[in-house]
Amino acid sequence: MAEDYRFPFRMYSARGNGVITEGYHEKSVEIVEITSGTVNFQIGTDTVEAVAGDFLYVPSALPFRAAAGEGEASMRAMVFDSDIIEANMENFDTEIFYMFYIQSRGRVTVFRSEHPIYNTLRASMDEAYEEYISKDVCYKLPIRANIYLIMTALLRYYCGTKEELDRMIYHNVMRLRPVIDYISEHCGEKIYVELLADMITVSPDYFTKMFKDSIGKTPIDYINTARINQALKLLLTTDIPVNEISELAGFSGPNYFHKIFKQYMNTSPLGYRKIRMEAK
Repeated sequence: MAEDYRFPFRMYSARGNGVITEGYHEKSVEIVEITSGTVNFQIGTDTVEAVAGDFLYVPSALPFRAAAGEGEASMRAMVFDSDIIEANMENFDTEIFYMFYIQSRGRVTVFRSEHPIYNTLRASMDEAYEEYISKDVCYKLPIRANIYLIMTALLRYYCGTKEELDRMIYHNVMRLRPVIDYISEHCGEKIYVELLADMITVSPDYFTKMFKDSIGKTPIDYINTARINQALKLLLTTDIPVNEISELAGFSGPNYFHKIFKQYMNTSPLGYRKIRMEAK
């Protein structure tokens, strides 16, 4: 279904055995609710298990796939363009949104009933769904209001508290921003940790520790993850041969690509593409 950019929001439901849904949004994000059964949800290189009643947040620019566990499972999702959030932020808030962008991509969370923001997700999803189905007069206004409520809860969860440790992590992520942006823009090229450390004028050893403490991955792991996510996107959305994808994603050769891909995804690039074709 094409997204309506005059009002960048839609809702869908899916049910089945095997792969229930998969996709890739360049700019949009999703709030997913599992409505029955058990679902193995893969977001980028991370896989988590979710059951009926659980919620997940799917960031933009990451391939995702939901597959039923034993038997049939179902889910419903809100899809909306992140621009409707950023357009209402002041300069300081855009830093918060950047922090959210980094942390939510590196920390896939299943929001279960005991989670502090669960009730907000539940109430807002239910109300938005009812408005979306009924399409009553001015129905877009309460949907937009519920998107803001959901995103406020998620921003506060992923961006931390006012405690000293969270403030330090926030400060370090902002300091690492040019490094993170550089990796994003150049992951198809050779990247050296020494170059990244020079960008923020620290030693390579200190840089590696600071990066791991703030982002949750070593620089090499983060770079490999970015490259695998690029490969997943190309495997999912194109018919480019695997050997070419290896080069486009920044790996030194097909054999190394195979090795790293299997390490992260527990299958080969061809195996991943085969599952995609069978799901169509």
